[in-house]
Amino acid sequence: MAGVTRPDTAIPSSQAIAAITAAARVMYPHDALPDDVYARVSRRLAEAARADPGTARTLQDGAAALDQGQPFAELPADEQLKVLKGIEGSDFFELVRSTAVVEVYSDQRTWELVGYEGPSFDKGGYLSRGFNDLDWLPDPEDAP
Repeated sequence: MAGVTRPDTAIPSSQAIAAITAAARVMYPHDALPDDVYARVSRRLAEAARADPGTARTLQDGAAALDQGQPFAELPADEQLKVLKGIEGSDFFELVRSTAVVEVYSDQRTWELVGYEGPSFDKGGYLSRGFNDLDWLPDPEDAP
């Protein structure tokens, strides 16, 4: 039936999952982060694929575009970057990029790597924790 995705095709293949995970690492590279941080991206997108046949199709088609004769996840990093640049702006690229930025940078392991302490509201804000040293900004009272 046209427009209907069978349940077995709504779940990205293991090769598609590996390609998405590798693409997320290339998009937001941090050598010190474990692969599991990047696997969050493919897990989130697999959930979305189960809920929406259009997303499932975008993921399968996009992952297939990455696998140009060899699985994308097995390509050297410079080749992966070249392939990703070739699909930049596509629906698949934007879906992976927008999901990766949220999933990678909401992981506490990433926070530790980049020195982010997490949200400040539960710690009383930033000003009373040593972040009130904005000496590089003009004093509002001195502004014309």
